Amino acid sequence: MAVKLEFVGHACFRLWEDNRPSIVMDPYGQTACGLVDDGFRLATDTVIVSSLRDAAHSNVELVTGAKQVINALDVASGRIDPVINGRPIAAIPAAEIPDHPDGPEDNALYAFFAGGYWWAHLGDLGYGLSADELVPWKDRCDILMPITGEELTLKLDELQDLIEIVKPTWIVPMHYAIPPVGGANAGGMTYIDAFLNERPRDPVYIARHHTVEFPLPVSPNGRPTIVILEPSGYTPTGGLPTFGHSE
Repeated sequence: MAVKLEFVGHACFRLWEDNRPSIVMDPYGQTACGLVDDGFRLATDTVIVSSLRDAAHSNVELVTGAKQVINALDVASGRIDPVINGRPIAAIPAAEIPDHPDGPEDNALYAFFAGGYWWAHLGDLGYGLSADELVPWKDRCDILMPITGEELTLKLDELQDLIEIVKPTWIVPMHYAIPPVGGANAGGMTYIDAFLNERPRDPVYIARHHTVEFPLPVSPNGRPTIVILEPSGYTPTGGLPTFGHSE
């Protein structure tokens, strides 16, 4: 079954499954991300947010047509038990980096089933997690959407440990510097090169577009394939890496 994933920008993605409703994850706030609200909006049926406390991850005004908004933090705390495509969302409680200047807000990682795959989003995670903490994601992480920008979030060495635990087939990075969002003058996030340099054995698929259709080719060496997408929600002011496999 074909399923398409669109990288909207920052930590926001939209997913379409054949003949099924679309899902938007962590819609960003334009102002919170240093952008001007130019009227860009996403049509969707379902919105999932890592929490409703962070405008950079929970701007439901960015979407139109949503029939439900699911707060993954409420799922992780047991307050709600929503189902997508007949399977419960697998949410894990977390928080921002402990020394966050505004205080570490609680949020949640979440995974859901669509198109025959488990899609796992790292929310706004601020630190590494142990194998015990990641048990709810056991066998529920085909496509991992990890934070790779480091600024006020988990560091790349902590992320490498997490990846080795959950063992995704594909990795679609998010939450890194793509100026004007997250660059040296807007948050100081790490560029994607730093993450790629940490994983030199992983094949890299540079789509040169904001949307790809899964399944993508699987790595012959058993390593996860890293999929680099361009944002659809704004025009980058800098280029993306040109190395790795591209199409």
